[in-house]
Amino acid sequence: MANWYQDQLTNKNFLSPIGFIFVLDKAKRVSFLCQKAEIPSLTVGNIDIPTRGMARIPVEGNIVYGDLSLEFVVDEDLQNYMEIHNWIRALGTPQDMKERSDWIKKFANREGDARFSDATLQVLNNNNLVNFDVVFKQLFPIELTSLPFDVTQTDNEYFTATAMFKYMLYEVRNKNSQKRR
Repeated sequence: MANWYQDQLTNKNFLSPIGFIFVLDKAKRVSFLCQKAEIPSLTVGNIDIPTRGMARIPVEGNIVYGDLSLEFVVDEDLQNYMEIHNWIRALGTPQDMKERSDWIKKFANREGDARFSDATLQVLNNNNLVNFDVVFKQLFPIELTSLPFDVTQTDNEYFTATAMFKYMLYEVRNKNSQKRR
């Protein structure tokens, strides 16, 4: 008979929503002013195989990762906003091909494809030390929100922008870079 006590949590501290650091290799200025990041949803699709008895047999399908949403404060000179903006323009249909080639040259000396970047969401424990990492592989931006200027506002709230990203996969890793189980 199993000991029920061994199956209980050993760490009774709760995960804090304000304890994180986000590191985006190709947009370090965005990383510095990041306000919100999330571990995206993860779903598995199922395939129902019909049978003669009309009862369907469920079979595993492909994993579908939700988009990564990242909110950051926009600096006065738009430097962090333009990092994502220029990345999207380089991936999309730029005004001329020089934009894309300049982007590729800028990141050509780094490993991997210049279109993609890796990113890490470092989750901190209650002592503000790194507890675990969520590593995103082959990340690229798909959306950047607008910056709505409005003189009718009564308070001076600083701009935040949200960038949406697609990626190949994410892994949750322990502090020592091993996959978390």
